[in-house]
Amino acid sequence: MSDDYEQYRAAERLHERHRRLWWVMWAPGARRYFAFYQGDADVEPIHATSPEDLDQQIRRAQSAIARTHPASYWRCPVAGCAWTSVNPMFHSPCPLTPAARN
Repeated sequence: MSDDYEQYRAAERLHERHRRLWWVMWAPGARRYFAFYQGDADVEPIHATSPEDLDQQIRRAQSAIARTHPASYWRCPVAGCAWTSVNPMFHSPCPLTPAARN
């Protein structure tokens, strides 16, 4: 792990940047960064040899997902909340679905 410290840190920074929608990791055996989509759309894992390339690929994939799978947005984990977003974000108060209002 100490040999790849910078790669692991770069993966952690990318993971923080893309948060809940993408799981980012450094794979030392493959010598690549991988990103796994955590939303509702079926997306093949993305991989790249540099963090910059992976970041660009994630952004392109996210744009494509937003255009082609609008229901795959992040959803608030609060029961009855109708909030959806391309990125996880805090919001208050939760907008309730019509069913939750009754």
